[in-house]
Amino acid sequence: MKNNLIAIFSLALFCVNAQNFLHQAEIEPVKKDGFYRIPLSPLAKQYMKADLSDLRIYNKLLQQVPYVLISEPQLRSNTSFEAYPIVSQKHFDHYSEIIIENPGKLALNNMAFNINNSDAHKYCAVEGSDDKKQWYSVSAMQELGLAYNNDYTNCYKCIYFPKVDYRFIRLLVEDWQSQPLKINSAGYFKNSQMPGQLNAVPFVQSRKEIAAHQTTLIHLDFKQMQQINRIDFNISEPKHFLRSAQILVTRKRETKRQTETYREVLRQFELNSGKSLMLDFEGLNEKEIDIEIENKDNAPLTIDSIKCWQLATWLVCELKANTPYLLKCGDKSLHRPEYDLVNFITATPHALPQTLVKKMVMVSVSSATVAPKVKAFYEEKSFIWICIAIGSFVLFWFSRSLLKDMKGEKQN
Repeated sequence: MKNNLIAIFSLALFCVNAQNFLHQAEIEPVKKDGFYRIPLSPLAKQYMKADLSDLRIYNKLLQQVPYVLISEPQLRSNTSFEAYPIVSQKHFDHYSEIIIENPGKLALNNMAFNINNSDAHKYCAVEGSDDKKQWYSVSAMQELGLAYNNDYTNCYKCIYFPKVDYRFIRLLVEDWQSQPLKINSAGYFKNSQMPGQLNAVPFVQSRKEIAAHQTTLIHLDFKQMQQINRIDFNISEPKHFLRSAQILVTRKRETKRQTETYREVLRQFELNSGKSLMLDFEGLNEKEIDIEIENKDNAPLTIDSIKCWQLATWLVCELKANTPYLLKCGDKSLHRPEYDLVNFITATPHALPQTLVKKMVMVSVSSATVAPKVKAFYEEKSFIWICIAIGSFVLFWFSRSLLKDMKGEKQN
């Protein structure tokens, strides 16, 4: 009996204290059922843990809605197909001739072709020319056939050959055992690196010149903890400069029963007029930072603007039409949830329709429920009184048992 009461009391306390969210925001209702991307702005993320593990989405039935968290990388690959002009495409009795122009005479060692699906087994020869009159051998045998895709009606087939810079490339495709292939376009895949999408982070800036140390101190106040992935400087004067600089934060630590304040250097860098004035970070998450610039005997820099940026983040989840949802955050005890959905969302969020998070508000005692119009029983005052009553009874039970044990010991 005693063990049962203790278990009930512990469960009641757990229900009262579990999931102490500090902030919440409504998600704008959607008009159609389906998967949506929900951008998390810096104004919303400032109330969340740095790793966003305290995020939860609830529906009107107080049920968690699974989501996938997608964040932009500092750099992401961008692959695009660059098409070359097809000068001519002729079919003869036993072979096809395709001539592709390389207008810039770029050095090439591969070429990709968009071909209508076919399981024909074909080979081709590659030749090069600068005038379409005299042709020179590049590769005697390349496999071009067996090109098909089960998901689409066409696919890309890439062939590789020794690097050449001819203005014209000719393919001679043998058609002895089957009809010609339908080649839609020719070109190459261009790979490049591009920065991830960034969102501006608001802050309040102050600046002072410290003549005694020949330094400029710039203070950035973000009001709340903010993730910073890039800082841009726009400097107009002087025309040529090279200054040592560092980013500092104020820390506190306990030493011998007292609190000590000290300065920690997070990053040392240079401001150089001959280089990019962008500073990238991976793990900077602070409420306030100081930028200290060493001027030596030079005049202070004329800094027209400083901008702080944060890599974009989205939540991807499945929403029902015309249904209220709440996004909640701020419970520091939570860990990142594990949803099955992460195994099925592979598309980039840019391809999905978007809905937004409304303004984040604090969760008050009177509005601590998960859904706006539905109040959970464990947050009712009557439930709190029941827990207090159970606790009082358990304490009385233990006290009574302890007094009995003490009396028994005295009698013995």
